[in-house]
Amino acid sequence: MSLRFTQSATKFAAAAAIAMVSVAGSANADFLSGLTHYTSAVASSEFSSGYVINNIFDTDMNTQWAIASYAQTNPQGRDEGWFAFTLDQSYTIDALRLAPRFATATVDGFDTVKMWIGTSSFGVDVTSASSTNSFLASNTTATWSRTGVFSGLQEFSLGAPIVGQYVLVQLINTSDNGTFRNLGLREFALSATAVPAPGAIALLGLAGLAKRRRR
Repeated sequence: MSLRFTQSATKFAAAAAIAMVSVAGSANADFLSGLTHYTSAVASSEFSSGYVINNIFDTDMNTQWAIASYAQTNPQGRDEGWFAFTLDQSYTIDALRLAPRFATATVDGFDTVKMWIGTSSFGVDVTSASSTNSFLASNTTATWSRTGVFSGLQEFSLGAPIVGQYVLVQLINTSDNGTFRNLGLREFALSATAVPAPGAIALLGLAGLAKRRRR
């Protein structure tokens, strides 16, 4: 009786582990969208209530986030925008999809994107210039960065997959000198696969051990 119970329990554990890993590894293997995945988003500034940071996660190209550059209340000045957010769990991230407010070198455009991805919080207050400056002083190399022409909706590979849950982003303008510039984004999304929870990994190990013992 005891042996049969142990075998049944092991089979159940193995099946549960496989199911958990299957769900975690495939359900979110595309571009994540919606505030279910992007949480606690904070921006260096928001031009007004119609241009909030959460607009970039909704897949609607008509909604935008813009910094308060023209109002001169963006902490880092008129040509630098920051935002940070926490993903709902840890992911293996391999690509980025984004759309700027307007193309590079035009009003509200930008030339550079820098992104840091980590397994723990970066502890940066994006609403404080002293905090972002301090971070840059000790983190000169971004996890991923690109300088060039940004126009319309584009997708970029990160090169090598990166595991993380915490994301920090900096946008920099160098070519737009328009008086009324307020750089920002229309869309931002990460292509990611959920990392299996520790419990699922442990169950897989238990299932493997039981299989070896049966042999």
